[in-house]
Amino acid sequence: MGTPPTQLPCDGCGLPASPEHIAQRLQRLELSTRYRPVHIGILFVSFAPPIRPEDDFYAPAEARDFFGPFLDGLDIRRSEEKPGTAAETLAVDQARLAEFQHRGHYLVSLSECPIPENKEAPESTIARLAPTLIRRIRFNYKPKHIAPMGQELLPLVDVLRAVGMGALLILDEGAPLPIPGPGAREWTALFQRAVASMAPPELDSPGYDRIQLTQSESDLGAGGGT
Repeated sequence: MGTPPTQLPCDGCGLPASPEHIAQRLQRLELSTRYRPVHIGILFVSFAPPIRPEDDFYAPAEARDFFGPFLDGLDIRRSEEKPGTAAETLAVDQARLAEFQHRGHYLVSLSECPIPENKEAPESTIARLAPTLIRRIRFNYKPKHIAPMGQELLPLVDVLRAVGMGALLILDEGAPLPIPGPGAREWTALFQRAVASMAPPELDSPGYDRIQLTQSESDLGAGGGT
């Protein structure tokens, strides 16, 4: 009887991981890095990516329950003309993601990997992964604002405030923004108000994602690394 392969903790979720798990995480990172702004204006934070790799936001997602309403809430909409072929649909979705990037937006998750259902309570996941997320925010993303999404991230709001990031937060009456859903007009209005109230004016300037680095930043190697 063969010995089962050794599983090491994944850097993205902290859980024991198979080679397939690691490969899927690297694929998600590769997809998201294509659309990372040079300078992040608003960092949107969800709890975890979807279970199916093909539903990843940056794929772009096959499942539309989040992808469409989220971009609609940011007024990044499809053109009136409906695409016909699968290739045309993909091109439209990629154009919307490019506009998302152009505005200085970036979507990440507390856990970079899906969390198996009933694996642990959200509070435990936050306590375990919040220090890693904070390091990523401070030394990697460096956003102007942070928008947590989903009520399970409510404890994360307190953690971010405790480490001095409270002034960066975009919240709904002190709580994370609700997760968008199909036909959620109230969510769209709330979301647009919250983002508009905090978004710096330069996010509307063409080429925001292509701001040239200063010489000192270039010397330090700043830029669009993951």
